[in-house]
Amino acid sequence: MTKIMTVTANTAIDLLLEVESFALGETLSAERAEEFACGKGINVAKAIESLGHAVLCLGFAGARSIDTFHALQTEWFKTDLTEVFGKTRINITLHDSASGRETHIRTAGFRVTQDDCRRLCETVESHAEPGAIVIISGSLPPGAPDEVYRNLIEVCRERGMTTFLDASGPGLSRGIEAKPDAIKPNQQELEALLGKSLPDERSIAEAARELVGQGIQRVYVSRGEHGCIAAYENMTISAYFNTAPEQIVSRVGCGDALVAGLAVAAWRGLDAEAALKLGVACGTANLFSKEPGRFDSGLLVDIGGHVTLEPIH
Repeated sequence: MTKIMTVTANTAIDLLLEVESFALGETLSAERAEEFACGKGINVAKAIESLGHAVLCLGFAGARSIDTFHALQTEWFKTDLTEVFGKTRINITLHDSASGRETHIRTAGFRVTQDDCRRLCETVESHAEPGAIVIISGSLPPGAPDEVYRNLIEVCRERGMTTFLDASGPGLSRGIEAKPDAIKPNQQELEALLGKSLPDERSIAEAARELVGQGIQRVYVSRGEHGCIAAYENMTISAYFNTAPEQIVSRVGCGDALVAGLAVAAWRGLDAEAALKLGVACGTANLFSKEPGRFDSGLLVDIGGHVTLEPIH
Protein backbone atom coordinates (compact mmCIF):
# COMPACT_ATOMS: atom_id res chain seq x y z
CA MET A 1 0.00 0.00 0.00
CA THR A 2 1.30 3.45 -0.92
CA LYS A 3 2.39 5.38 2.13
CA ILE A 4 0.85 8.77 2.88
CA MET A 5 2.75 11.04 5.26
CA THR A 6 2.19 14.52 6.65
CA VAL A 7 4.81 16.93 7.96
CA THR A 8 3.74 19.54 10.53
CA ALA A 9 6.58 21.85 11.47
CA ASN A 10 4.42 23.97 13.78
CA THR A 11 2.07 21.66 15.70
CA ALA A 12 -0.55 23.14 18.00
CA ILE A 13 -2.98 22.39 20.79
CA ASP A 14 -6.34 23.79 19.69
CA LEU A 15 -8.70 24.98 22.40
CA LEU A 16 -12.27 25.41 21.16
CA LEU A 17 -14.57 27.49 23.35
CA GLU A 18 -18.23 27.91 22.44
CA VAL A 19 -20.12 30.81 23.95
CA GLU A 20 -23.48 32.42 23.22
CA SER A 21 -23.46 36.10 22.21
CA PHE A 22 -19.78 36.83 22.75
CA ALA A 23 -19.17 40.37 24.03
CA LEU A 24 -15.93 42.15 24.88
CA GLY A 25 -15.45 43.08 28.53
CA GLU A 26 -18.00 40.57 29.80
CA THR A 27 -17.58 37.48 32.00
CA LEU A 28 -18.88 34.56 29.96
CA SER A 29 -19.44 30.88 30.60
CA ALA A 30 -18.44 28.50 27.83
CA GLU A 31 -21.24 26.22 26.66
CA ARG A 32 -18.58 23.83 25.43
CA ALA A 33 -14.82 23.52 25.80
CA GLU A 34 -12.77 21.05 23.75
CA GLU A 35 -9.01 20.57 23.43
CA PHE A 36 -7.38 18.84 20.47
CA ALA A 37 -3.85 18.03 19.37
CA CYS A 38 -3.65 19.76 15.99
CA GLY A 39 -1.56 21.72 13.55
CA LYS A 40 -2.33 21.77 9.84
CA GLY A 41 -0.57 18.53 8.93
CA ILE A 42 -2.05 16.76 11.95
CA ASN A 43 -5.50 17.91 10.82
CA VAL A 44 -4.78 16.60 7.31
CA ALA A 45 -3.75 13.25 8.80
CA LYS A 46 -6.96 13.00 10.84
CA ALA A 47 -8.96 13.62 7.69
CA ILE A 48 -6.96 10.96 5.81
CA GLU A 49 -7.75 8.52 8.61
CA SER A 50 -11.41 9.58 8.40
CA LEU A 51 -11.28 8.46 4.76
CA GLY A 52 -10.09 5.02 5.87
CA HIS A 53 -6.46 5.34 4.84
CA ALA A 54 -3.37 4.78 6.97
CA VAL A 55 -1.20 7.84 7.57
CA LEU A 56 2.11 8.68 9.26
CA CYS A 57 2.58 12.04 10.99
CA LEU A 58 6.02 13.66 11.09
CA GLY A 59 7.02 17.10 12.34
CA PHE A 60 8.00 18.92 15.52
CA ALA A 61 6.36 18.71 18.93
CA GLY A 62 7.40 20.38 22.18
CA ALA A 63 8.84 18.03 24.79
CA ARG A 64 6.27 19.22 27.32
CA SER A 65 3.39 18.45 24.95
CA ILE A 66 4.49 15.47 22.89
CA ASP A 67 2.50 12.90 24.89
CA THR A 68 -0.68 14.62 23.72
CA PHE A 69 0.30 13.80 20.14
CA HIS A 70 1.40 10.26 20.96
CA ALA A 71 -2.12 9.70 22.33
CA LEU A 72 -3.51 10.20 18.80
CA GLN A 73 -2.04 6.93 17.60
CA THR A 74 -4.33 4.19 16.32
CA GLU A 75 -3.97 1.28 13.95
CA TRP A 76 -4.30 3.70 11.02
CA PHE A 77 -2.73 6.83 12.51
CA LYS A 78 0.94 6.71 13.45
CA THR A 79 3.35 9.40 14.65
CA ASP A 80 7.11 9.79 14.52
CA LEU A 81 7.49 13.34 15.76
CA THR A 82 10.78 15.14 16.34
CA GLU A 83 10.89 16.31 19.94
CA VAL A 84 12.14 19.85 20.57
CA PHE A 85 12.65 21.90 23.71
CA GLY A 86 9.64 23.67 25.21
CA LYS A 87 5.92 23.27 24.65
CA THR A 88 3.68 23.24 21.65
CA ARG A 89 1.73 26.44 21.05
CA ILE A 90 -1.92 26.82 22.02
CA ASN A 91 -4.46 28.20 19.55
CA ILE A 92 -7.81 29.39 20.85
CA THR A 93 -11.01 29.48 18.80
CA LEU A 94 -13.97 31.37 20.26
CA HIS A 95 -17.16 30.24 18.53
CA ASP A 96 -20.21 32.44 19.05
CA SER A 97 -23.16 30.04 18.82
CA ALA A 98 -25.62 32.91 18.38
CA SER A 99 -23.97 34.54 15.37
CA GLY A 100 -21.87 31.65 14.07
CA ARG A 101 -18.80 33.87 14.05
CA GLU A 102 -15.39 32.63 15.11
CA THR A 103 -12.47 34.51 16.65
CA HIS A 104 -9.02 32.91 16.49
CA ILE A 105 -6.19 33.67 18.92
CA ARG A 106 -2.73 32.32 18.12
CA THR A 107 0.08 31.96 20.68
CA ALA A 108 3.79 31.25 20.28
CA GLY A 109 5.22 27.90 21.30
CA PHE A 110 8.56 26.16 20.90
CA ARG A 111 11.52 27.55 18.99
CA VAL A 112 13.55 25.24 16.78
CA THR A 113 17.25 25.18 15.98
CA GLN A 114 19.26 24.27 12.89
CA ASP A 115 19.99 20.91 14.53
CA ASP A 116 16.27 20.31 15.09
CA CYS A 117 15.62 20.98 11.40
CA ARG A 118 18.41 18.59 10.42
CA ARG A 119 16.88 15.87 12.63
CA LEU A 120 13.45 16.41 11.06
CA CYS A 121 14.89 16.15 7.56
CA GLU A 122 16.64 12.90 8.52
CA THR A 123 13.38 11.50 9.89
CA VAL A 124 11.51 12.38 6.71
CA GLU A 125 14.31 10.82 4.66
CA SER A 126 14.19 7.62 6.74
CA HIS A 127 10.51 7.13 5.86
CA ALA A 128 10.81 8.15 2.21
CA GLU A 129 9.96 5.58 -0.43
CA PRO A 130 9.19 5.78 -4.16
CA GLY A 131 5.53 6.41 -4.91
CA ALA A 132 4.69 7.67 -1.43
CA ILE A 133 2.73 10.87 -0.94
CA VAL A 134 3.93 13.55 1.50
CA ILE A 135 1.93 16.62 2.53
CA ILE A 136 3.92 19.47 4.07
CA SER A 137 1.56 21.82 5.87
CA GLY A 138 1.46 24.95 7.95
CA SER A 139 3.62 27.81 9.09
CA LEU A 140 7.28 27.62 10.03
CA PRO A 141 8.00 27.75 13.78
CA PRO A 142 10.28 30.42 15.23
CA GLY A 143 13.93 29.69 14.50
CA ALA A 144 13.31 27.62 11.37
CA PRO A 145 15.24 28.76 8.28
CA ASP A 146 13.06 30.00 5.44
CA GLU A 147 14.28 27.20 3.16
CA VAL A 148 13.24 24.25 5.37
CA TYR A 149 10.26 23.28 3.21
CA ARG A 150 12.27 23.66 0.02
CA ASN A 151 14.89 21.29 1.42
CA LEU A 152 12.26 18.74 2.49
CA ILE A 153 10.57 18.83 -0.91
CA GLU A 154 13.90 18.32 -2.67
CA VAL A 155 14.65 15.29 -0.48
CA CYS A 156 11.23 13.78 -1.18
CA ARG A 157 11.32 14.43 -4.91
CA GLU A 158 14.77 12.86 -5.20
CA ARG A 159 13.25 9.70 -3.73
CA GLY A 160 10.35 9.58 -6.14
CA MET A 161 7.64 10.86 -3.81
CA THR A 162 4.60 12.99 -4.69
CA THR A 163 4.75 16.28 -2.78
CA PHE A 164 1.91 18.56 -1.65
CA LEU A 165 2.69 21.94 -0.06
CA ASP A 166 0.13 23.90 1.97
CA ALA A 167 2.00 26.76 3.60
CA SER A 168 2.21 30.54 3.86
CA GLY A 169 4.88 33.22 3.97
CA PRO A 170 8.47 32.06 3.47
CA GLY A 171 7.42 28.42 3.76
CA LEU A 172 5.37 28.87 0.59
CA SER A 173 7.57 31.31 -1.32
CA ARG A 174 10.76 29.31 -0.76
CA GLY A 175 9.01 25.94 -0.88
CA ILE A 176 7.73 26.43 -4.42
CA GLU A 177 11.34 26.87 -5.58
CA ALA A 178 11.62 23.06 -5.29
CA LYS A 179 8.61 22.61 -7.62
CA PRO A 180 6.26 20.51 -5.47
CA ASP A 181 3.72 18.48 -7.42
CA ALA A 182 0.81 20.41 -5.89
CA ILE A 183 0.26 23.46 -3.72
CA LYS A 184 -2.85 24.63 -1.84
CA PRO A 185 -2.67 28.28 -0.78
CA ASN A 186 -5.82 30.08 0.23
CA GLN A 187 -6.74 33.27 -1.59
CA GLN A 188 -5.02 35.54 0.94
CA GLU A 189 -1.83 33.46 0.90
CA LEU A 190 -1.75 33.55 -2.90
CA GLU A 191 -2.20 37.33 -2.86
CA ALA A 192 0.68 37.66 -0.38
CA LEU A 193 2.87 35.37 -2.49
CA LEU A 194 2.29 37.39 -5.66
CA GLY A 195 2.14 40.77 -3.98
CA LYS A 196 -1.15 41.81 -5.57
CA SER A 197 -4.88 41.73 -4.97
CA LEU A 198 -6.93 39.00 -6.63
CA PRO A 199 -10.45 40.40 -6.40
CA ASP A 200 -12.39 37.88 -8.47
CA GLU A 201 -12.48 34.34 -9.79
CA ARG A 202 -10.81 35.22 -13.09
CA SER A 203 -7.83 36.94 -11.47
CA ILE A 204 -7.34 33.99 -9.09
CA ALA A 205 -7.49 31.57 -11.99
CA GLU A 206 -4.91 33.58 -13.96
CA ALA A 207 -2.59 33.68 -10.94
CA ALA A 208 -2.94 29.93 -10.42
CA ARG A 209 -2.19 29.28 -14.11
CA GLU A 210 0.90 31.47 -13.78
CA LEU A 211 2.25 29.13 -11.09
CA VAL A 212 1.43 26.08 -13.21
CA GLY A 213 3.50 27.71 -15.94
CA GLN A 214 6.42 27.82 -13.52
CA GLY A 215 6.45 24.03 -13.19
CA ILE A 216 3.92 23.20 -10.45
CA GLN A 217 1.57 20.56 -11.83
CA ARG A 218 -1.52 21.36 -9.76
CA VAL A 219 -2.45 24.58 -8.00
CA TYR A 220 -5.48 24.54 -5.71
CA VAL A 221 -6.67 27.86 -4.25
CA SER A 222 -9.12 27.48 -1.36
CA ARG A 223 -11.73 30.23 -1.01
CA GLY A 224 -13.74 29.32 2.08
CA GLU A 225 -17.47 29.22 1.33
CA HIS A 226 -16.69 29.85 -2.35
CA GLY A 227 -14.96 26.49 -2.67
CA CYS A 228 -11.75 25.96 -4.59
CA ILE A 229 -10.18 26.99 -7.88
CA ALA A 230 -7.88 24.38 -9.39
CA ALA A 231 -5.41 25.00 -12.23
CA TYR A 232 -3.71 22.30 -14.27
CA GLU A 233 -1.62 22.41 -17.42
CA ASN A 234 -4.64 22.13 -19.72
CA MET A 235 -7.62 23.35 -17.68
CA THR A 236 -8.84 25.47 -14.79
CA ILE A 237 -11.89 24.52 -12.73
CA SER A 238 -14.01 26.15 -10.04
CA ALA A 239 -15.46 23.68 -7.51
CA TYR A 240 -17.92 24.61 -4.79
CA PHE A 241 -20.67 23.26 -2.54
CA ASN A 242 -23.87 24.58 -4.14
CA THR A 243 -26.12 24.37 -1.06
CA ALA A 244 -25.91 26.61 2.00
CA PRO A 245 -24.67 24.36 4.83
CA GLU A 246 -26.77 24.25 8.00
CA GLN A 247 -25.74 23.85 11.64
CA ILE A 248 -22.04 24.57 11.10
CA VAL A 249 -20.02 23.36 14.08
CA SER A 250 -16.61 24.82 13.20
CA ARG A 251 -14.74 26.09 10.17
CA VAL A 252 -11.33 25.20 11.62
CA GLY A 253 -9.50 22.63 9.51
CA CYS A 254 -11.72 22.74 6.41
CA GLY A 255 -8.77 23.62 4.18
CA ASP A 256 -6.81 20.77 5.72
CA ALA A 257 -9.66 18.33 5.03
CA LEU A 258 -9.69 19.60 1.44
CA VAL A 259 -5.97 18.76 1.13
CA ALA A 260 -6.57 15.32 2.62
CA GLY A 261 -9.25 14.59 0.04
CA LEU A 262 -6.96 15.69 -2.78
CA ALA A 263 -4.10 13.54 -1.46
CA VAL A 264 -6.26 10.44 -1.08
CA ALA A 265 -7.66 11.09 -4.56
CA ALA A 266 -4.07 11.06 -5.87
CA TRP A 267 -3.48 7.75 -4.07
CA ARG A 268 -6.65 6.32 -5.63
CA GLY A 269 -5.64 7.54 -9.08
CA LEU A 270 -8.77 9.66 -9.55
CA ASP A 271 -8.97 12.13 -12.41
CA ALA A 272 -8.89 15.89 -11.83
CA GLU A 273 -12.65 16.38 -11.56
CA ALA A 274 -13.24 13.42 -9.24
CA ALA A 275 -10.33 14.58 -7.07
CA LEU A 276 -11.80 18.06 -6.76
CA LYS A 277 -15.21 16.67 -5.86
CA LEU A 278 -13.71 14.52 -3.12
CA GLY A 279 -11.58 17.39 -1.80
CA VAL A 280 -14.44 19.88 -1.62
CA ALA A 281 -16.72 17.23 -0.09
CA CYS A 282 -14.14 16.55 2.65
CA GLY A 283 -13.71 20.27 3.34
CA THR A 284 -17.49 20.67 3.59
CA ALA A 285 -17.93 17.59 5.82
CA ASN A 286 -15.41 19.14 8.21
CA LEU A 287 -17.86 22.01 8.85
CA PHE A 288 -20.00 19.61 10.87
CA SER A 289 -17.17 18.28 13.06
CA LYS A 290 -16.03 19.66 16.38
CA GLU A 291 -12.51 18.27 15.92
CA PRO A 292 -10.57 19.54 12.90
CA GLY A 293 -10.10 16.76 10.37
CA ARG A 294 -12.26 14.14 12.07
CA PHE A 295 -15.43 14.05 10.03
CA ASP A 296 -18.12 11.51 9.22
CA SER A 297 -17.14 9.92 5.90
CA GLY A 298 -20.73 8.74 5.56
CA LEU A 299 -21.68 12.32 4.66
CA LEU A 300 -19.45 12.42 1.59
CA VAL A 301 -21.77 10.78 -0.92
CA ASP A 302 -24.59 13.22 -0.19
CA ILE A 303 -22.27 16.23 -0.03
CA GLY A 304 -20.52 15.18 -3.22
CA GLY A 305 -23.87 15.26 -5.01
CA HIS A 306 -24.02 18.99 -4.24
CA VAL A 307 -20.53 19.87 -5.45
CA THR A 308 -20.60 21.87 -8.69
CA LEU A 309 -17.65 21.93 -11.11
CA GLU A 310 -17.39 24.76 -13.65
CA PRO A 311 -14.57 25.31 -16.15
CA ILE A 312 -12.88 28.72 -16.13
CA HIS A 313 -11.78 29.90 -19.55
